[in-house]
Amino acid sequence: MNSLQFDSNDPLTELVAFKWLMAERGWWVDVPRFRRDMVYAQECAQRAAESGLELLARSSAALLAQMPRPTLQGT
Repeated sequence: MNSLQFDSNDPLTELVAFKWLMAERGWWVDVPRFRRDMVYAQECAQRAAESGLELLARSSAALLAQMPRPTLQGT
């Protein structure tokens, strides 16, 4: 029998879960943009942190912790 398994520690899996938690509050998250635009990701995270839902706030904090930090070029 084939079974579908998900790695709950996979960043994409966590991002999709975050997206659906946000959708439950009526907030749409553009997943590709979240992955490439740090400002957009921080705005989504801020909204999640202010949502009053602990699970949503923890989810956004975990996602931001996994995102690469921007580096200064040309210094």
